[in-house]
Amino acid sequence: MQVLKETREKGISLKTTSMLMVIISVIIAVGLLITGIRAFRSFRAMEKSTDNYIALTEAASNLMSASDCLTEEVQCFTVMGDRKHMENYFTEANVTRRRDRALAVLEREMPGSQALKKLRESMAESVALMDREYYAMRLMLEALGDNDIPEEVKKISLSEADSALNTEEKMEIARQLVHDAGYYEQKDRIRGNMAECLAELKNGMHGNQQAMEDRAYHDLIWMLVLVVIQTLAVLMMMWVTTHLGVNPVLRAVDHIKMDQKIPIVGATEFRYLAGTYNTMYNAYKKSIASLNYKASHDELTGAYNRAGYDLIRSSLDMKTTAMLLFDADVFKSVNDQFGHETGDRVLQKIAAALKRNFRSDDYICRIGGDEFVVFMMHIGQEPDKLIEQKVARINQDLSDGSDGLPPISMSVGVSYNPEGNDPNEMFRQADTALYRVKESGRNGCCIYTNDLKE
Repeated sequence: MQVLKETREKGISLKTTSMLMVIISVIIAVGLLITGIRAFRSFRAMEKSTDNYIALTEAASNLMSASDCLTEEVQCFTVMGDRKHMENYFTEANVTRRRDRALAVLEREMPGSQALKKLRESMAESVALMDREYYAMRLMLEALGDNDIPEEVKKISLSEADSALNTEEKMEIARQLVHDAGYYEQKDRIRGNMAECLAELKNGMHGNQQAMEDRAYHDLIWMLVLVVIQTLAVLMMMWVTTHLGVNPVLRAVDHIKMDQKIPIVGATEFRYLAGTYNTMYNAYKKSIASLNYKASHDELTGAYNRAGYDLIRSSLDMKTTAMLLFDADVFKSVNDQFGHETGDRVLQKIAAALKRNFRSDDYICRIGGDEFVVFMMHIGQEPDKLIEQKVARINQDLSDGSDGLPPISMSVGVSYNPEGNDPNEMFRQADTALYRVKESGRNGCCIYTNDLKE
């Protein structure tokens, strides 16, 4: 209080204080400019070296990613028989061509290097692996009776023994070709060469970085000293300005940064401003709450939508959660026969049945037209019987046509794994189990086991 009293009596001028601070700032700025230019040159060299390393590393990693993509697509094709996976395979191999582009980058930037040699070895292994994959796809196409064969696969001739096999045997051999130990041994060789390539890139980068870091270090020391001096000068100016009368404004800024209402204190004008802001703040909060609900929920059914599903699955502990994938049986016929309005009412009926039969702690999501996902939270050691009972009650509710809606049933695939925590893998498992239900005549439930993987 004594300091503020003396300040008022002596009349410290903000103009004089500001001019003094400007002079000090100009002097410090000149010093910072000189050291900054020197440091900038050093960091530009480091940045170029780092960018080059990142680009090369990314290019090298793209080869492995492309190889893994080909593996995933051919494995999916041999398991599910869906042509889209084979088409994705050849899109990667012939159109996207990430492997060829990765090799071209290293050939351009690091010709003759050990890293390039290892990348070429990875590429050779990956190309060699494609012969096995082509053979597996040819077997699968023969088994499916699909005569639309890509040119690359058409060149593959089946052995007499394999040609004589029946449909199931051809499919089984196709799956084994891309899932057996020999296949994964080739994949391991690709990964081993990739690891050596990345190690070579890292070693080369480390030597260049060390020299440039030493040059930049001394420049940064000088810049740090000047920044500290300028920071002290700025803090002094802030202290003087604050104690000359802007405390209410600063407190208001702090509350705004913390997303809080402004205290109604200070002068009449500021009180009016604070009151107006608080009114607008309340309206804003209500609008945000409404928007958040609409952004995460399906307007038709009231269940979580795809965005809500993505948020939920990324935040759950999947080790104690079961994932149930629901699919309405022959739902398209409902729309075709009764119209889309009736179809929408059926979807609402499905969502209502799910909400009745699951707890409030569980999450119900609509992720597609007639597809729903339910996350059952905190499941016990053996939830199979409970899940089957719930699915049976849901299908019983949906088969009741007393409300004027056409009866419908649900096929359900279930996945839970106390040892795993990957929602993407759980979804694939649930989808596999759902596929088994569809094959078995729909209107039922299948819980994923390792037997289904084969």
